[in-house]
Amino acid sequence: MTIGLLRPPRRRAERWMEGATGGAYAAFISYSHAADGRLAPALQRGLHRFARPFLRLRALRVFRDEASLSANPGLWSSIEQALSNSHFFILLASPEAARSPWVGREIAYWVQHKSPATFLIVLTDGELVWDNELGDFDWSRTTALPPSLRGVFTEEPRHIDLRWARAEEDVSLHNPQFRNSIADVAAPLHRRSKDELIGEDVHQHRRTIRWVRFAVATLTVLLLLAVSASIFAFSQQRAAQEQQRAAEEQARIATARQLLAQAEALLGEDPRTALRLSEAAVRIRSGPETRSALVSNLLTSRYRGTLTGHDGGVLAVAFAPDEPVLASAGEDGTVRLWTTSHTATPTPLGIPLTGHEGRVLSVAFAPDGSLLASAGEDGTVRLWKTSDPAAPTLLGSPLTDHTDQVRSVAFAPDEFVLASAGYDGAVRLWDLTDPAAPMLLGSPLTGHTDGVESVAFAPDGSLLASAGVDGTVRLWDLTDPAAPVPLGSPLTAQDGGIGEVAFTADGSLLASAGVDGTVRLWDLTDPAAPVPLGSPLTGHDGAVQSVAFASDEPLLASSGEDGTVRLWTTTDPAAPAPLSTPLTGHDDWVNALAFASDGNTLASAGVDGAIRLWNTTDPAAPTPLGTPLTGSNFGGVLSMAFASDRSLLGSAGADGTVRLWDTRDPTAPTSLGSPITDRNGAWDVAFTPDGSLLASIGAVPAEGTDIGQQVPLGAAGEDGIVRLWDTRDPTAPTPLRTPLTGHDGYIRAVAFAPDGNILASAGDDGTVRLWNTSDPAAPTPLGSPLSGHDGWVQSVTFAPDGNILASAGDDGTVRLWNTSDPAAPAPWGSPLTDHEGRVLSVAFAPDGNILASAGDDGTVRLWNTSDPAAPTPLGSPLSGHDGTVLSVAFAPDGSLLASAGDDGTVRLWNTSDPTAPMALGSPLTGHDGTVTLVAFAPDGFLLGSAGEDGTVQLWNLSGLFELRDHVMERACSTTDGGLSRGEWESYVPGLEYVDICGT
Repeated sequence: MTIGLLRPPRRRAERWMEGATGGAYAAFISYSHAADGRLAPALQRGLHRFARPFLRLRALRVFRDEASLSANPGLWSSIEQALSNSHFFILLASPEAARSPWVGREIAYWVQHKSPATFLIVLTDGELVWDNELGDFDWSRTTALPPSLRGVFTEEPRHIDLRWARAEEDVSLHNPQFRNSIADVAAPLHRRSKDELIGEDVHQHRRTIRWVRFAVATLTVLLLLAVSASIFAFSQQRAAQEQQRAAEEQARIATARQLLAQAEALLGEDPRTALRLSEAAVRIRSGPETRSALVSNLLTSRYRGTLTGHDGGVLAVAFAPDEPVLASAGEDGTVRLWTTSHTATPTPLGIPLTGHEGRVLSVAFAPDGSLLASAGEDGTVRLWKTSDPAAPTLLGSPLTDHTDQVRSVAFAPDEFVLASAGYDGAVRLWDLTDPAAPMLLGSPLTGHTDGVESVAFAPDGSLLASAGVDGTVRLWDLTDPAAPVPLGSPLTAQDGGIGEVAFTADGSLLASAGVDGTVRLWDLTDPAAPVPLGSPLTGHDGAVQSVAFASDEPLLASSGEDGTVRLWTTTDPAAPAPLSTPLTGHDDWVNALAFASDGNTLASAGVDGAIRLWNTTDPAAPTPLGTPLTGSNFGGVLSMAFASDRSLLGSAGADGTVRLWDTRDPTAPTSLGSPITDRNGAWDVAFTPDGSLLASIGAVPAEGTDIGQQVPLGAAGEDGIVRLWDTRDPTAPTPLRTPLTGHDGYIRAVAFAPDGNILASAGDDGTVRLWNTSDPAAPTPLGSPLSGHDGWVQSVTFAPDGNILASAGDDGTVRLWNTSDPAAPAPWGSPLTDHEGRVLSVAFAPDGNILASAGDDGTVRLWNTSDPAAPTPLGSPLSGHDGTVLSVAFAPDGSLLASAGDDGTVRLWNTSDPTAPMALGSPLTGHDGTVTLVAFAPDGFLLGSAGEDGTVQLWNLSGLFELRDHVMERACSTTDGGLSRGEWESYVPGLEYVDICGT
């Protein structure tokens, strides 16, 4: 009998710990990347190594997102799974973590699904204060926890204080103090007492030393074996390197996706940081996904850039009238000039202008831009010659007639009169006939019972408005500026002081900014009796500091002590309405606003010392060109098509006409010849590629009605006939004698093959028919009708090589047909059935390998058709339309897809990576009602959309393509460079710093 050594049974804690190193996590670390990006990895490493048994990779498995997540399209679902598989939750508590939406989300999950007894707190910054009487934290003094933990704990939880480690250079187990803290945290995870765990750590350390000594002796022997194995090892090295590169690539993908998720969350709150995170994602892993996200974020964000340089708050800004030049004034007593060209990063011009003693409170350019006036708390006004903004010079001596600080200056439209106002309660007018020697005009304008905050001239110069600390706005008749007279009674509809006043470009409206947090609009039709319009504009949390109107648009901007800028449409001044969400980014009061002369750029200046530029038209986004094409006035435009050279557009209307348009100048398209009409109207049109032949199908009006009356939708091609038109002379298209007949019922759609010799038609009989149009004067049917659809066939399209035809129908299916031999077409594979409801439109990408389909379910779906016998879905369905999607079309290079819906919008999608298509910018709006279809011009820079409002809209996409091709350059110009080294370490702690923009 053999007697073996029996191993004592393992304790439950040891078995649990061993289990925790398998599929589950002993703990989940939740933290703020910005606050604890350095401490969290150190804590994870310490828990892995403390009391680690010899030959075991780690003592415990601890989850930390940066170290544990692999590339995965579902970021939150991965985190949620890790939370579910964790036994303890470790919160690195700090004020930053308390404000982090991701930390809050992780805490909410734990509180809902786990016991508070498994919630461990490690304090890294801020305060934790327990109130024994309340049996909860004192939330008035606790800054390191989010309010979502209110009432979670029934007794004071013990926490570990690691605030000292923030400033410690060595945060590893070599540091005795840090090692002791790790023992505090590890004890509950191991389910053992701290003393016992420390003893185990000492034991394991000694055991390791013994093994090391044994290993040294053993290695001497193994060295000989290693030499003999080196050849084999070398052969394996290449495979290992490949695996390492693959792992590194996966890590970069995961990091890039995390940065994109953080950018999306920050886009509304901090657009500059959001764009910089998107730039970092592109630099870390450049690909269609990251570049598309950066393009979309640039289109969505109104942010254009930040100008910094003032030492202290910026108190005033003003744009030069016709040059991309901005003037700013600040608490540092200087005036600075900047170039703000759309194509360059905003940069300073010349050196700061100095001379004022104390803060500079106001700046204003003369109408021709050759003069700049500045005013300060030193009670002076100074004039600067700015005809060369890179080298401005002081003109004459300061104007010193005010007896207190000067709060505001403004030029009259004729440039020869300057108004200044100050805390001495007076407004003074100056004759600038000789700007080097200005002279006072008449007596000071008095009437305000306290300081005057702002002055503004009406556009024709005949009227001056002044606003004061006394809460009134006063109007002055300047018909004779040497003898101004007050007009009417003071305007007093706001409580408290008035910070600023501004006129619209036509002088019909005046806006006033109130300390009471409101903006008021005044009708100045009769300036002697102005009346308030509508209700006060509210939304600012605190005093409104500044108001400014765009030059030629019904657009008003306001800013205030809440640090936001708000935009308002004044199309109906009696009912102004807010536009989009407030513009945020300033860290304190926004003191001043100014629109550029073209109205496309808004500057805001803040107490935070920054001047921020905002794009108020988004010139990189698609914009409508010219006026809508109208002519089909009775009912909607049902179809349109471009000829190959983009110079010709055909449209079909529910009024029974086909119209041809010359679009060589898309800003001014013109109608060619007379509309094509006959009794059978027009429901759909298609050009041959060379534009010489047009096919149309008819819509018969109800019996007894005129051809011009609206035809109900659904009455397409009632005569079952396709007509061909010779359009070689588009000013006089002529019908070809032989119509195409054969469908048993209505016809819904037509499409030419790429060579123009084959035409497909689809109808309500559920069939698709092919026609030989190589001799358009004598077209003939090809093969048997293609059958299989159950109900109407709504759309047909050929692949670019002409060998595949796609059809879509009311039965909710898309079918592919082999047309390589058009005389004997045959079905490819099984129908595509993922849509719910009718499929109304299909379109091939230019390479023929991608097919887009759209329908009643409100989605667009992409299909891989490289093997047409077995097409497969690509990515997730594209959703965003609110209702049915009626039409889809690819741009000629395949990188862009347009969709149109009954929600009245056109949407653009980046399909550079068809497995992960992304929405680009905001929907295009302009149609009044359903948009029935979209079509790209052959060069891809022009998009047409048609609607039930009877119009065709043309959209210029050249800016969008330019942005896509130069996205990093545009982004870096917008954000004045990429992430700083400190920001990089906070957001991307695992990768070496990269100067993204090369600045």
